[in-house]
Amino acid sequence: MFRKALIRLGVGLVLLASVTVLATASGGSAGLTFVTTNVSYSHDGSPAANECPGPGINERHYCLVVTTYDNLKKSGGVEVDLTLQNYDQSTLSNPTTKLEWDNTAANLFLVSSDGSAVCSAPSTGGPVACSFPNLPGLGSGVVPGPHTACPAAPVPPSGPICSTVKLFFSVNAAANVSAVNFTATANVKESQPNGANVDSQTAAPVMRFDDGTGDGANADATVVLPQTTTQLDATKSSVKFLGGSRPFLAQFQESQLQPTSPGVCFPGIGCTGLQLATDLAGAPSGTFSTSQPIIWTATVNATNTNVVAVHYYDPVTVTGSPATKTFTTSGTRFASCNGVNFGSSPGGDVVANKDYFVINAATSGGNTTFQVAATATGKALNFQGSGPFSGSCIKVIGDQKSEKTGPCTSTAPPATPAQLPALCAVKTSNSTVLVYLLDDANGKISY
Repeated sequence: MFRKALIRLGVGLVLLASVTVLATASGGSAGLTFVTTNVSYSHDGSPAANECPGPGINERHYCLVVTTYDNLKKSGGVEVDLTLQNYDQSTLSNPTTKLEWDNTAANLFLVSSDGSAVCSAPSTGGPVACSFPNLPGLGSGVVPGPHTACPAAPVPPSGPICSTVKLFFSVNAAANVSAVNFTATANVKESQPNGANVDSQTAAPVMRFDDGTGDGANADATVVLPQTTTQLDATKSSVKFLGGSRPFLAQFQESQLQPTSPGVCFPGIGCTGLQLATDLAGAPSGTFSTSQPIIWTATVNATNTNVVAVHYYDPVTVTGSPATKTFTTSGTRFASCNGVNFGSSPGGDVVANKDYFVINAATSGGNTTFQVAATATGKALNFQGSGPFSGSCIKVIGDQKSEKTGPCTSTAPPATPAQLPALCAVKTSNSTVLVYLLDDANGKISY
């Protein structure tokens, strides 16, 4: 669910502070795991509270699976996923669920749902009721096994057949609220004739907010709600953007690396070691643009405002033509790339996870062709494979006058210019500079 960015800011050659950023694409490059998921399986309504799907028990064999997300911030958005799993021989008829919680101080309000169920909640906040469509059975003779994850098609004979709805809430929890205790209940139309095991299934998951420990001060995350301006904060940095047409999970993390670490920045550009990663992989296509940019803000160690940025954009699909030593990708972004980093090796002289310079780039018919070299003035390198490969465009931002913008202050970014990416920097002391980086695409950034 996630589009990802990593930013490093540093001091480069000729007294330049340098920044590194990556672009928007499916997948992403940062791979953040600050937000963790908790999966809770239900139990039945009998005194024994048998864990679903109840193999060997005289009841309807199904599960209610609830997924919550830990380490989200207390203001913004949260997500709870409800999944019904049918392991039974016959259809699960007219299934419904109800999601409740114990802490009104969390101020949860249902904003929207995404899935096959129809869900509603009071406008004043409160329990969410969902009606699911009938869930087909597995047929006569099926013997349910233990609960498992929902399979990709085809469904094995042991099941389960699944249906999921994602619930998105706005949240504005009080300072003393550290967690929300949920109770989720599922029911079906049928009832057991002997009354020993009622058909209801109940789960009691807990959602824990970011408590500020561990990476808490240097990491921030939320579920971005549609058309909502979101800001995620860390100690020396932040990222701000407008949400798209549907909710998505956003994560942001700041790390301080050793400035002398190899590979911190693009070849020829030294860094201070401040690294930012923004994971926006779930953002709908078209969320970010020149009119709706992503704005990264960071305080870096520098003595002047001659700052540049190196943006490692989220990877895109690249194909190769070994005979002509050229690569091809859709779009025009690679025409202005300074470099490229491949996620998988094209073979020959070009290996994975190494920075190369882009040379001889040209666009035609909405595609870009380019070659790669070991140095900025080097010869095109040979490679063997045709791909497809994943490739991240690397762009140095701020070394051209057209990429600098302003004015900006220590409290306000610049107005969005007509051309992105763009950078603005302002001194905040004799040894620190506040850098604003505006782009229409996500990625990896190092200062």
